Amino acid sequence: MSITVRHTLRGGEVRTAVRDLAPVVLGLTPFALLIGVTAVRSGVGAGTGILGAPLLYGGSGQLTALTLMAGGAGLGAVLAGVSLVNVRFLLYAAALEPHFRGQPRWFRWIAPHFVVDPVYAMVTRRRELSGAELDDPVTFRRYWTTAGVGLGVAWTALTAAGALLAPVLPTSSALDVAAPAMFLAMLVPQLRTRPARVGAVTAAVVAALASSLPTGLGLLCGIAAGVVAATLTDRSPS
Repeated sequence: MSITVRHTLRGGEVRTAVRDLAPVVLGLTPFALLIGVTAVRSGVGAGTGILGAPLLYGGSGQLTALTLMAGGAGLGAVLAGVSLVNVRFLLYAAALEPHFRGQPRWFRWIAPHFVVDPVYAMVTRRRELSGAELDDPVTFRRYWTTAGVGLGVAWTALTAAGALLAPVLPTSSALDVAAPAMFLAMLVPQLRTRPARVGAVTAAVVAALASSLPTGLGLLCGIAAGVVAATLTDRSPS
């Protein structure tokens, strides 16, 4: 009987993660396509753009790297730029640290690669819906692995699709507008909470101030600042 229950839970966790992941992938599709297109049109190359998808595993960091490389920046400048954009992941890691306690060593080494905005948001949302369900180490490990690997496969495939479509898309692509529009569509339903409102206002102000930066970097700076502001607000006393 215990074996049957264990297998049922495993299947349920995987299905739940896949179900939660589907709208996330849909929302990120324009952004992934944009990165593939940018890799080709910037002269960096489709191969570099596609390979960077699973290795960097972060849209803002990858777009920053592509922009800097296309501008002739050295390796040190590229690493510094990507590190600055991705510094918010340290806050995510701090919030997720309790879930990684007591996990197998292989998981503690591999799973942090998936600490990115969408997966963190999925875990946070799932905890709100199901309470302490993800506090169980095995449940969390299966949910996190499914979400992280699934998103990585989808992200890489969509980036490759963008690279392949780059030659046939017009120079002024609708993707330039679709990417921020999708971010806004995902953001609006979350504005009921104070951290979300603080993050949205911060993102808008920073994006406006950084609007002169090339290739959408102003938007990415706004997103990064908004996420940091929302996370700090959520962790501060009311």
